[in-house]
Amino acid sequence: MSNYRDKFGMYHDKLVIDEQPSSNNGWICTAYAQKAKLPYSKVLVNHTFRKCKVRNTKFPNNLYLIRTPHKATLPINREEILGMASLGFLKPHHLNGWSFSPYPIPKFSLIKTIKQLMKIKNKSKNYFWQNNMDQLYRFLFSVPIQDRHFMLTKWGKFNILYWVVDRLDRFIKPKNGIDWLKYGGEARKKVMQSQFPFDHPLR
Repeated sequence: MSNYRDKFGMYHDKLVIDEQPSSNNGWICTAYAQKAKLPYSKVLVNHTFRKCKVRNTKFPNNLYLIRTPHKATLPINREEILGMASLGFLKPHHLNGWSFSPYPIPKFSLIKTIKQLMKIKNKSKNYFWQNNMDQLYRFLFSVPIQDRHFMLTKWGKFNILYWVVDRLDRFIKPKNGIDWLKYGGEARKKVMQSQFPFDHPLR
């Protein structure tokens, strides 16, 4: 097993020691590895995915996803959700609509939402969930519109609005690893050199 793959079959952007996960980015890194045709055990990673499906004990009907089996880490984010979808494991029923919030989402309040938006200005990206900014969960724990076309294609579906947003996003903003994952092309070398150590197999 490579120094960048853990016991769950997941790739990481940091050196793996004693086969333990070395980052919170295992799903997106593993999706990059699959895209790059690196050695990858679909059976083992599928087993890992099953262990990352958790029931909220306070709300037993609420299924949510975690980054690493049996380990409380940061709440899952856009990149990890995309990684799961790209690998073919994430299905529509694993999401609540387009939400991947691990927390209950309260009834919408415009006033509370505005107040919470003002509070997170210039704060870290984790501030909103660390401080229970629950009105923001519906937005910040939701699959961005520009990613939905990619996920729908994995599920054999199509939505014209999501396709248009995807096209605009593709040509407007600078390229990164997610763009290479979604669209392929020649961006891999430049992107991976900026994101991974010199001896990483993804470079």
